Amino acid sequence: MGSGSRRRLALLHYTAPPQTGGVEAILGAHARLLRRAGNDVRVIAGRGRAELVPEVDSRHPEVERVARLLAEGRAATEEFAELRSRLAERLEPLLCDRDVVIAHNVLTMPFNLPLAAALGDLGRPVVAWTHDLAWINPRYAEYRREGWPWAILHRPQVGATYVAISRTRRVEICELLGLSPRAVPVVPNGVDVAAVWSLSPPTRRLATRGGFLGADPLVLVPVRLTRRKRIELALEAAALLRDRWPGLRLVVSGPLGPHSADNRAYWAELRERRARLGLDRVVCFLHEQGSPDRPHPVSDRGVVDLYRMADAVLLPSESEGFGLPLLEAALSRAPLVCADIPVLREPPTGPFLFPPRCDPEAVAAALERALDSRPARAKREVARRYSWDVVAQGIERAVGAAVG
Repeated sequence: MGSGSRRRLALLHYTAPPQTGGVEAILGAHARLLRRAGNDVRVIAGRGRAELVPEVDSRHPEVERVARLLAEGRAATEEFAELRSRLAERLEPLLCDRDVVIAHNVLTMPFNLPLAAALGDLGRPVVAWTHDLAWINPRYAEYRREGWPWAILHRPQVGATYVAISRTRRVEICELLGLSPRAVPVVPNGVDVAAVWSLSPPTRRLATRGGFLGADPLVLVPVRLTRRKRIELALEAAALLRDRWPGLRLVVSGPLGPHSADNRAYWAELRERRARLGLDRVVCFLHEQGSPDRPHPVSDRGVVDLYRMADAVLLPSESEGFGLPLLEAALSRAPLVCADIPVLREPPTGPFLFPPRCDPEAVAAALERALDSRPARAKREVARRYSWDVVAQGIERAVGAAVG
């Protein structure tokens, strides 16, 4: 996100963060993202953590009275006009230095129509961030009336740019207000992927240092560095797949095996192979993120985090006594790719298999099948399209279009 210019923005809703879920949570996320991009953001609401204007609150007694009268089909002319004038007077000093006002649900819901009218009076560009449309919702049928001020709910307001939170909502806005789809950008709600995965702060830092926090896809190899784990197969497979998936990152989470002097020689061979294949930015051995005088940088909690993050888990071992990663991957709902050896067929986990003695092409093909599976594709697509970092770019574009 970031347009190279600092904008002065006002975000407006009846209530403000902190809230759990709903429009308030989205408002809070927008405020954080816009500030992070360098904008001057002022949050205005009737209650909550914001610049407070009591009459903005949809539960203000006078606002509730006007809403009840409108629901009964009475225009409440005097009460409406008085509230509208008072709101314009109180909002004017808060909005006079703002480039644009982003009003969440204010123009399309009936909770405070005097507020919607007052925004028009103030003459600032308004982005009508539209989560809901009362006019097409049977729950608000009592507000579906012709004339003023009900017309605010079904006619485009002067100086307002409408933004839809989904393609479905855009179709409804365009049909209701008679707008062109090109005039109504779609900016979906986002999700904090790391928060949903409950990543611990140490794991976030480790993923940032290791360059795999935004991997697309992330392949986890949860093994120690010993020869029987055949990690070289994982590296060769990654080299075959990186053209199709430029965002691919392969993470080997385990430490050096503790019982053989050969393990250090094996690590030197893997490091040389990684460089020869041009995978220094693709393959991360997490033991490299530690230091000789400190424990391995991945805790038990960190391993759980890595399984949540993984789009696929690769176990290239030539032999196993049990195969715990199969169970861990299944509980984390990550598809597992492994050699077709008897012990790995015992748990009913449905892994993607390759022959026990095979070339890297067979491992890469099994990984492709796993990454192309429906759950893996859905997980990557959600992160690719709906993470807040991606959605933030759409927010910036919508604001920029309104400012002109």
